[in-house]
Amino acid sequence: MPSLFFPHATTGWLALLGLAVPLAIYLWNRRPGRVVQVGSLRWLEAAANRRLRSIKPEQLLLFLLRAAVLGLLALALTEPTQRLPQPPVRGHILLSQQATPAQVAAVRPLLDSLRGQGYQLRRLSLQKPVSAPQPWATVGLAAAEEAPTDLATARPEPAASAAAAPTGSLWSAVRQAADSLPNRPLVVLAPLTLDAFSGSRPVLPATVRWLPLPAPDSAAWPVAAWQPRPDSLVLLLAGGSENGVSWRRVRRQWPGVSGPVAGLGPGVEVAYDAARRQFTAVTGSVRRPLPLLTRPPRVAVSYDAAHAPSARVLAAALRATGSVLPLAPRLTVDPAAPLPADSLDWLFWLREAPVPAEWAGRVPAGLRIWQEAAGAGQVRAASFAGPGSAAPVRVHRLDAAVTQQATTAWPLATGEPLLSARANGAGTWYHLHTRLDPAWSDLDESPELPALLLPLFLPELPATSTPGPDPRAMPLRQLTAGAAATPTTAPGATPGPIRHLTPWVVAAAGLLFGLERLLAARRLRQQAA
Repeated sequence: MPSLFFPHATTGWLALLGLAVPLAIYLWNRRPGRVVQVGSLRWLEAAANRRLRSIKPEQLLLFLLRAAVLGLLALALTEPTQRLPQPPVRGHILLSQQATPAQVAAVRPLLDSLRGQGYQLRRLSLQKPVSAPQPWATVGLAAAEEAPTDLATARPEPAASAAAAPTGSLWSAVRQAADSLPNRPLVVLAPLTLDAFSGSRPVLPATVRWLPLPAPDSAAWPVAAWQPRPDSLVLLLAGGSENGVSWRRVRRQWPGVSGPVAGLGPGVEVAYDAARRQFTAVTGSVRRPLPLLTRPPRVAVSYDAAHAPSARVLAAALRATGSVLPLAPRLTVDPAAPLPADSLDWLFWLREAPVPAEWAGRVPAGLRIWQEAAGAGQVRAASFAGPGSAAPVRVHRLDAAVTQQATTAWPLATGEPLLSARANGAGTWYHLHTRLDPAWSDLDESPELPALLLPLFLPELPATSTPGPDPRAMPLRQLTAGAAATPTTAPGATPGPIRHLTPWVVAAAGLLFGLERLLAARRLRQQAA
């Protein structure tokens, strides 16, 4: 029900005192009685009391009209306003540009239901987050007056090139769409794969709902290739679903000519270029170089007493990571510092002391050095969720170190780096801003830790190549976690529009005043007659 407000109620109450004016005029302006000549007063004494009881108010209608005019003018002085109910909020369906006609056809009944609720259809792409409203004919739900339109030809945005993966992130695209359509129910209809959710997760309003398009129960993709012998080829294939990732090795004879590598299973395609000795993985419309290893990496873990718990966790994780590699790393775990004569690809320096200069000088030549937080650190309540993690990993302590010119390899939920990477020539410095110690984080209990370390042991791709897509489905619990706690303004809590009633009150007072003048003139004409 609309609400009425009177911003200047005191002024209106004072103006109501003006009602005393017509009342006084009415009481003091009564007509005198007629003079009747009679022969005797004896007959009038008995009728005196009856005459007093029969006195009736005169010109009562004029009095009420004048009082109503003054009352409406007093009401106009309060400047009354009316809060109208909030108009119904129209929801929007954000249909991803990557959706195929077959995927949309599988959810067409749900789209029809949302259309009946008043939802509008819009396109969502990484280049342009929100398009103009689209006709329902684009998803096969054309009204009687709409001509059928094919889904593929109705896209307002040009299709992405087949040679490159889409740039951007679904996180940022939905965030921009929510900013463009504030306080509106949004239903995101997209293939919710892990490669679409790069970067840190932004704060999304609770009005955003995720509707995944049908995807295969599992997906497989090539990770890297090894040449353990001159005539042997080993490919590492990853298979993933919402529940986790599995790894398998496929052995084949080294191809002598260019062409596809056969026998890798459905959906997995790897091509070999004999002239460049380069393997290329094909995932959907994306082609990317496949890393090639020719020898096992040499890894050393050096620790002191303060970092001994982290060293135990790291050694176990490295052994689990090496178990899936065709060429297992040569791992050395020793509290003593490695000798300068050692030839290493990786050095995990878990010590309070800085890295010796002789080892730091080898980073530009290709050495990779891993360090973790030193000192006591700061007590922080943070969390980290890797791609496809079943649950976020809690972090209890972080250091305050700031790595200059570094990129974030593992981001926290707040966007701060958990693992920083800084390239230096052909090598890289890695800094873990916490520890694998149970007192610092729960990484020691995370089953995804070996999978997080695995990409670090693969050869780096050329700078011009695109990163490999991850076709696994994003768990819905990660998309909806914390949505209720997200600060947002509910659509029903938005104040409705305000309508000012002062012009209408003044107009009503003018009409009553005109009616009062008309009745008063008529009364005068009757008396004159």
